Amino acid sequence: MQVNPVIEKELKIKMRGWKAPTLITVYLGFLGLIVFLNFLGSKVISPNNVTQFNPPIALNSYYSLATFQLLMLAFITPAMTGGAISGERERQTLDLLLCTNLSPFSVVIGKIFVSIAHVILLIAASLPILGTVFLYGGIGITDLLVLFAFYLATAIMLGSMGIFYSSIFKRSSVSMIMSYITVLFLLFGTIIIYGIWSSIFSNNTGIPPGIGHTMAFMFPNPIYGFGSILYGSSYGAGIPGGLSGIISTVIPMSGSVYGGNTPNTTFPMFLGIQFKPWMANITFDLIVSFLFIFVSTIRIQPAKRFRLRIRRKKSQLEAQIIPKN
Repeated sequence: MQVNPVIEKELKIKMRGWKAPTLITVYLGFLGLIVFLNFLGSKVISPNNVTQFNPPIALNSYYSLATFQLLMLAFITPAMTGGAISGERERQTLDLLLCTNLSPFSVVIGKIFVSIAHVILLIAASLPILGTVFLYGGIGITDLLVLFAFYLATAIMLGSMGIFYSSIFKRSSVSMIMSYITVLFLLFGTIIIYGIWSSIFSNNTGIPPGIGHTMAFMFPNPIYGFGSILYGSSYGAGIPGGLSGIISTVIPMSGSVYGGNTPNTTFPMFLGIQFKPWMANITFDLIVSFLFIFVSTIRIQPAKRFRLRIRRKKSQLEAQIIPKN
């Protein structure tokens, strides 16, 4: 199986030396510091503490780490992918790259993979720290795997979005700005739009919007899908305080947002499966990623130049074949 040359070259350059291991060490140390401060603030490791350990304290650490990683994913990935194609244009190396035997699709896929490789590596390396919550219960291995799959789908969507803007705009700064504007819209713009609509809906009907209405507005929002994963965990009592502080100003933390027992708050069914918010968000991420990759491939493909060459060769062959009278 032949490895994508773009991936092989970029990974050798970025993973060679001491920078990558140092980055992983510092990141894991920072996550460990967050857990330590969380336990210290809860007086769990205090020498004067003689009470029995409270398992929700470990779950709060898990929620804090998961939220921190989502924010890191949302704000670092666009910066790493925003200049992938436009940077090649600025260095005047894009034409040389397209002159090789690599297809434009391979170039785009290679750039996306390399750009999000560091972020995915950091998230994968942090799984053992997140897994410490298993010692206290409340979170199962399935919850952790679903969370990692959600991170992966979000990273692919954000990476392909950065590549998309990088293929459209010639300057890396402009593509990064557009990427961050889109990220802010997905995170907070959808919440504002939903808040305005839900207020109008409640005033007109006298009842809060159901889960189907909420998902119709909030399915592109990574915070909404992320919150549904934590809310649907085996601990399941609610969303952590830091996350609820972001959403609760507009969206009430109730069953009407993440499903409930009443008919108005039941998850919609799709092929016999309850289609939960994180499933809708992952589906949105995969579809949008495909569209971004498809458009980016068309944008960097030198189709006009190839068509002109084909037309010239065709006219030359016709001139040679058709005898002159």
